[in-house]
Amino acid sequence: MESHAPLNVSNAVVAALEAAKIDHVFLVPGKMIYPLLEAIARSPSIRGIVCAHETGAAFMADGYARSSRKFGVCMAISGPGTMNFVPGMAAANADRIPVLYIGGGVSSRAEGKGAFQDATLGGMFESGVVRGLIGTAVELKNKENLRAEMRRALDGLNWMRRSQSFFTIPVDIQKEGVPPGQPVSRQMVGQHESNAFGAPANGEALEALCEQYLLKSKKVAFLIGSRGNDPQTAKFLLEVAEKFSVPVATTLSGKGAFPETHVLSLGVYGFAAHSRAVRVINSDELDALVVFGSDLNQRDSMNWTEKLSAGKELIVFDDSFDAPAMGHIASKRIFSGICAAFRFLLQIDAKRDDDFSTALNRRRAWIAEVGQIPLYDPRFEQRDMRRSAGGLSLYPGDVVKRLCQLLPKDSNVVVDSGAHRIFMAHYWISSGIGNYFSSSSLAPMGWAIAAGIGVKLASPERPCVVVTGDGCMLMHGMEIQTAARYEVKILYVILNNSAHGAIHIDAISKGSIPEQFSKLPSHSWAAFAASLGVAARRVDHLDELEDALNEASRLNGPFVLEVPTGVFAAPNRYYSECETCSWVRDGVDASTL
Repeated sequence: MESHAPLNVSNAVVAALEAAKIDHVFLVPGKMIYPLLEAIARSPSIRGIVCAHETGAAFMADGYARSSRKFGVCMAISGPGTMNFVPGMAAANADRIPVLYIGGGVSSRAEGKGAFQDATLGGMFESGVVRGLIGTAVELKNKENLRAEMRRALDGLNWMRRSQSFFTIPVDIQKEGVPPGQPVSRQMVGQHESNAFGAPANGEALEALCEQYLLKSKKVAFLIGSRGNDPQTAKFLLEVAEKFSVPVATTLSGKGAFPETHVLSLGVYGFAAHSRAVRVINSDELDALVVFGSDLNQRDSMNWTEKLSAGKELIVFDDSFDAPAMGHIASKRIFSGICAAFRFLLQIDAKRDDDFSTALNRRRAWIAEVGQIPLYDPRFEQRDMRRSAGGLSLYPGDVVKRLCQLLPKDSNVVVDSGAHRIFMAHYWISSGIGNYFSSSSLAPMGWAIAAGIGVKLASPERPCVVVTGDGCMLMHGMEIQTAARYEVKILYVILNNSAHGAIHIDAISKGSIPEQFSKLPSHSWAAFAASLGVAARRVDHLDELEDALNEASRLNGPFVLEVPTGVFAAPNRYYSECETCSWVRDGVDASTL
């Protein structure tokens, strides 16, 4: 459904968003976007969400894009508004999430004259500031260029190119009428729907993969990265893994792409890794490791460990248009759509190879052996290993396990950055339907608090839980007020360890820095939430969690669940060991770091 308001530039822009089926725009109001706000208010299909801060608006647009598989949209005035978009721009760029940032500029007649908040080339030149964080920067200088500039801004905003665009419009241009005969709406949008799930499959390479490995008696494993982590791709991945009996691991950013209760699941490889994934993937008994949609960056590659490729064929399928970050790792890199690749493999006639039945039986026998490897490192599951740096407190892993048991399996899970990220990756058992979200590459603290709102609004039918920490709340906790204002039903779980936990354990156990730099005040986040009109409860014991979750389920808006925890070491050793090995290999004495 498209708006039929008079066609000035603002209405034309909003009509183009309607044609792209965008139904939420995240914004902070200001005088330089009044015409755009009026156009949004008139739209029959777009809802404007007023956020507490422009960074929160950018994070919400990011979460909306991930959950909807469309592009996200946020809006603010140029100058200070755009500068507050910058953290969100950087996070979306790092994770390659398509987002449109719209800025309203000073009147075109006032540019370069010392106008208040002039962010044009004659002022602070904001387009130059943000250019390194986005794919396209567009400044609409006259209404005659509307169609061309709008198309340029929207062209890369899909899940094939995964670009970001900054589109700024002077306030006087926003009010001007669209020239007669100027096409708008769907003609400006381009081919977004056809690009929703990425590039086509590389059939020749996938045929070769089958002929050399999948149909033969070879030990093959899959490693799934962020670009293989969405509901549709997850569905096809599961079917392919079962068809060829191939075990599957995910990276931290790929977590959620495969059910971790499945017999073929290896768990997480890389940062916050599981024992089973590390032992299988790093083994030289593996004939081939096939990677889908990962750059094999530091966290995904276990600190660039040489064991990732040693003694095996490393084959990487990816649909990224950007230069890969894996030049340090010898591999065969093949350009191919990820979702399309799994659909292609499903269509392969496995029975065409007379040896496939034998190969399948041998692979299943090997997988039975793999299944005997524990998911968790036993030494970290001993109670005497769970000593908090700050005294006796709830163990975060126990809290996460209980939440995983109690919450619906189809919940969208949005996880922030900090010590809680490690425990969530390790102890949350994913249902494997593309429902685990985290900003993994840049990892800004507080991202999930805002992004969860975008995730929920894009997928209102699914329960949504945000897991964050007290350090993250200090940065962007105010956005829970946005959730309350619009009655967005989100469960916020705050694991409160009164510290920047990821570095506090280093301060306590290794003396890396003085403790004063990692310790935080013991704020009551339940009281903070209540002051903003958000229902909240503090839980001090595991057996109180079920009652608190039942209370949250009866409400129509957000609920804050504060759980005091201690500061504990990461529940595995593999990542830190690989980091130490890489330091030693590079000639640095790890004991001095």
